[in-house]
Amino acid sequence: MANTQKVMTLEDTAKLIAKVHANASGGARFEYDTAKGEYGNIAAYMAAHTDGKVYGVKFPKYTYSNTPTGVKTRDNANLTVEISTNDKAGRDDYTALPAFRVWDVNATVDDDGVPHVTAIDGLDSRFKRDGSNGDVYVMTCPGYYKLESSGTHNEFLYSDTQYDGYTPLPGVLLPDGSKRPCLLFAKYAASLDSQQRPLSISGVEIDREFGSQNRAIDYALKKGKGYAGLCAGDALYVQLMLMLKYATKNSDVLGGFWNYNNQTAVTTAETNAKRVVIAASAAANYDIGSTINVGTDKERNNAANYSAARARTILSKTSIDSTHTALNIDGDPITTTTACFVSTMPWKTGATDKLLGIDGRPAAANPARQPVRLQGIELFNGIYETEADLIVNAVKDSDDAGRVELYRVFDTAKASKTSTSSYTKIGEYPARTKATDNSWRYAEDFSLSNGVLIPTGIGANSTTGLCDGTYANPIASQGLRQVRRFGGLGSGDACGAFAVILSNGLAYRWWTVGGRLSALGRTKA
Repeated sequence: MANTQKVMTLEDTAKLIAKVHANASGGARFEYDTAKGEYGNIAAYMAAHTDGKVYGVKFPKYTYSNTPTGVKTRDNANLTVEISTNDKAGRDDYTALPAFRVWDVNATVDDDGVPHVTAIDGLDSRFKRDGSNGDVYVMTCPGYYKLESSGTHNEFLYSDTQYDGYTPLPGVLLPDGSKRPCLLFAKYAASLDSQQRPLSISGVEIDREFGSQNRAIDYALKKGKGYAGLCAGDALYVQLMLMLKYATKNSDVLGGFWNYNNQTAVTTAETNAKRVVIAASAAANYDIGSTINVGTDKERNNAANYSAARARTILSKTSIDSTHTALNIDGDPITTTTACFVSTMPWKTGATDKLLGIDGRPAAANPARQPVRLQGIELFNGIYETEADLIVNAVKDSDDAGRVELYRVFDTAKASKTSTSSYTKIGEYPARTKATDNSWRYAEDFSLSNGVLIPTGIGANSTTGLCDGTYANPIASQGLRQVRRFGGLGSGDACGAFAVILSNGLAYRWWTVGGRLSALGRTKA
């Protein structure tokens, strides 16, 4: 490995020779192998295009300053990124940098966890977002990171080159120690096909049936041994890219579908209509492009909640008169009665497909009512995403003391629904007292263990520290629990890139809990 002082060593020279060789061996451009039906030189391409730059961001520790704002350092200094929308492309200095460049691809993962890229958006006509050519992933190069700490600050460093002391991102290494040719991140939250296999495709409802740690094990296996639900590698990449590109721990800079938990009554019964009529005074609570259910039950987990229409997109609004407005929806015509209610639901996948940049949200206004995109990955659609390679154990030590132990399984082929025997304990979440149990508490800082950022402290708020909440109840309820990330459509300020809920059993499912396909489950410890 080389060193970050940029002094040319023998090992640096060897790396340079290897890079020249990679170019000579077909790494200059992606090459499609017709016989294999995939791009056969992904590793050579990534090797040929590394530049060895080191991108840093330094944050004050909470005890020194509670601000979530950091300072970009090293090759990251002076780089700028702006939020893009469907109408405006923001400046993005990261787009062409090898360490940050991303491609939308169709790909598969074999039983050993090795990715196979079958189509690349913009390079060939085979690429499809709708599932007709397979799952959609965001592809990027293998990355390496380091956390340097002083008494007052934490500095994250990131590079496309593994310098001394740098750790491969979770998922770079396969269980046998070999390196994946690239990293793949599911572009969309998971839907399910007719055989209950998880998908990453555009334009569909996020499926609540994949929303548990147990279902992630069962359903991913239906697709193949190399697949998993959301994993540590997926989560850390999102967190690290937020911090590096925006020099903040507050994901509000992007947005997120956290404050859109609206319901209202249908005011006019209609038959065979492609719209639903509500009070004009409530129309502003429903955004064009968002998703709704229409039914007779306000409880979204019940089938009657979508007895008239399920997961429909609002295409436009029509003012009928001073007291009535129609929400025009996609799909087949529906029949409504005045016993029905309109309920906001998590946005369907593909909500960010029209963005004019890599990062952003559909519209500039109302950031807390929209999903976002970061490094090409669509996020925060209004569902919690359950992590498949983590389990927590809630422990009650006394009537006034409880703790939550965190375990990780590095190869999800060994994941369990009943035990942590094949897992490694990697840390604990902040302890709880009776006064703080069974509640959201805002994390002050983080520790880093085995590729997982673990929130520390419970005394911050939505604008300090990590700006996100941790929910735990080890005094009220003990046992194995799932790790749910990001946030639901009505969960408010506690949500974000670092938010986590640790209170529900491994089989727990609900309408606001979903999942995400992962290509990184089979990983070396």
